[in-house]
Amino acid sequence: MKKEDMSKFTHVFPAMVTPMNDDGSFNYEVAKKHIDWMIENGIGGIGVLMAAGEYQSMSLEEHKAYVNEIVPYVKAKGASVIIGASRERVEDVVELMENAREAGADAAMVLPSFYYGQSQSEIIDHYTYINDHSGLDIMIYNNPNVTSGITTETIKELYKLEHVRIVKDASMEIDIMTDFIFEADKTEDVGVLCGCDYLLYQAYATGAIGWISMTANILPKLSAQFHNAMIVEKDYKKGLELYKKLYPVVNMTERFPKPTQAVKYILQEVYGFEEGICRRPRRGLTEEEKKLVLEWSDIRALSQE
Repeated sequence: MKKEDMSKFTHVFPAMVTPMNDDGSFNYEVAKKHIDWMIENGIGGIGVLMAAGEYQSMSLEEHKAYVNEIVPYVKAKGASVIIGASRERVEDVVELMENAREAGADAAMVLPSFYYGQSQSEIIDHYTYINDHSGLDIMIYNNPNVTSGITTETIKELYKLEHVRIVKDASMEIDIMTDFIFEADKTEDVGVLCGCDYLLYQAYATGAIGWISMTANILPKLSAQFHNAMIVEKDYKKGLELYKKLYPVVNMTERFPKPTQAVKYILQEVYGFEEGICRRPRRGLTEEEKKLVLEWSDIRALSQE
């Protein structure tokens, strides 16, 4: 795969929330309406069952059932799909990845193991096993806030793996993201996607090819316009003005302690999508938190853009 074949990953990918009924079952009808709306507003890729999608609260069978329903739907709309497939057991990761591959997904987002503090050599072994046991492209997920961080020397080795095509960096450290981007630039077939919403402009200006975004759930049009300004038009001044508009929301989605609940609340309150409950251990917003989310994000004004 050459750089020109990276187009399926050169998108904003909303880390899509998962609509649920009151009993915790999936609400596929609302999910599809949300997908349609995002794509109609310029989104070219969808992130399914990432952290915002509450994959941690699902069984393997539930994960596979949701993927089998949603991935073909997204692909039929002409958009790319990345599936969250992180699990503690590497065998479970491969099982979820193979199901996603058969459903038509373009890649799987995978963290290092969560609980056990992995050494860098163990991280390489983790991804090498996944690479060797699944035919699906891999998005390495660097998030030292929830698991072992990945060093620049390790990322160089991981870039050599056949199925490693993209990296999501959520280190929240611009120097780490920059290192990853500059090392990817030396390859022919790897790109970096921004995984920290409030470092969005800096990441794109440095060479990120896309964005895994909580914000795009609720501001798909502005998010797509920003991406196009930076990637397609190469108009960084225009991109900066769009980033300034997005900033209240990207700041909220990264810093508010209940981002999934906040996004579901906004989708329901502002846009009318019946997103439903969050599964345990997540609980709903208090009335005070609901007010804070709307004020902090300035979402009512931005939704009219």
